[in-house]
Amino acid sequence: MILNIDLGGNSAKCALIENFEIKSKFFVETPKFEIIENLKKMIDIYFKENGYKWENVEAISFSVPGAYDKKTEIIVFAGNLNWWNYPLLKEARIIFNFEKIFILNDANAATYGEWKKGQDGIPESMMLFTLGTGVGHGLILNKQIWEGTKKGYASEGGHGGCFADEELLCSCGVYGCLEARSSATGIERELNKADNKNYIESKLGKEFKTIKIIDIVELFNNEDPVIINIFKECLMPLSKAVGYLQTVLDVDKVIIGGGPSNLGKRISEIIFENLKKYTLKSFYEDMVIEIAKLGNDAGIWGAYYWALENI
Repeated sequence: MILNIDLGGNSAKCALIENFEIKSKFFVETPKFEIIENLKKMIDIYFKENGYKWENVEAISFSVPGAYDKKTEIIVFAGNLNWWNYPLLKEARIIFNFEKIFILNDANAATYGEWKKGQDGIPESMMLFTLGTGVGHGLILNKQIWEGTKKGYASEGGHGGCFADEELLCSCGVYGCLEARSSATGIERELNKADNKNYIESKLGKEFKTIKIIDIVELFNNEDPVIINIFKECLMPLSKAVGYLQTVLDVDKVIIGGGPSNLGKRISEIIFENLKKYTLKSFYEDMVIEIAKLGNDAGIWGAYYWALENI
């Protein structure tokens, strides 16, 4: 049995998986201090209350929202966890009193999980973008997760300052990252601009303190022109990145995951529409863009397969 921990900014999704079957799944709050210590304490409580024993755990696998240097075994940065040059592997082995611990960037974990389980490991190559608080990005090339050849940083496609407005500051401290516009956070920021917020409230007949994507699902599904245009504009940086990377990599599939993907295939259609202006016709016509199949479970499945294959 493998304990898989998909760390997020506010909580950790944990799953016990054995023989490719989820035996149990639970959430643990992650305060901004002593994260691993608190995680261990809460997992201990869950184990005791539900009859699980540590001696039956073969490995622990972490999916982490940040850049992991696989050579130094340090989390270089994980902004949502307030980790900078944090020795997660060393600390986790001490705190959990466990040797077989594996770490994978969360976008790579989601990509690997979606490829292995959601796509049955069939595509020779694919890329995945997860739209959430930020934008995660992972690659499968020649049926292998691509981490890069230097330190293992090849998972930060949401950053780099190339595809969005130059004056827009990303949470990473760089200007122009597509994450600042195309993430769920970026889309909701646009929905809450005064004119857009007033329009949405008038259409729905009620006031909101803060508008979330879930609040405009009906308008989106009914093809409200203002809402659709907001999504087109916000997803433009992502669309440009997809077009560029497809021109460079020529992968079999592009997969879109994360919260906004719950809106369904219309999201992939909007990206396709945007691509017409920024992609060579031969690449555009052959491109396959799909919505992720595993949803929020992709990360824990990726962590599981990663540990299983590296034990």
